[in-house]
Amino acid sequence: MTSQPVLIGASGGTIHQLKASGGELFQVCFQGTCLYCDSLHVGMAHLNRMERATRREAA
Repeated sequence: MTSQPVLIGASGGTIHQLKASGGELFQVCFQGTCLYCDSLHVGMAHLNRMERATRREAA
């Protein structure tokens, strides 16, 4: 795993790029919840959704 995130979301979520035997894998984490995606584009969409859901709960 890279030591620095590939992307940091507006609410502090992160995406790290991992090297897998089949290619790249992206780990998306926000507030203790992590999931894995095959592309950065999909990872960004998931991170955005995770961060928006938390903002709605806080409102």
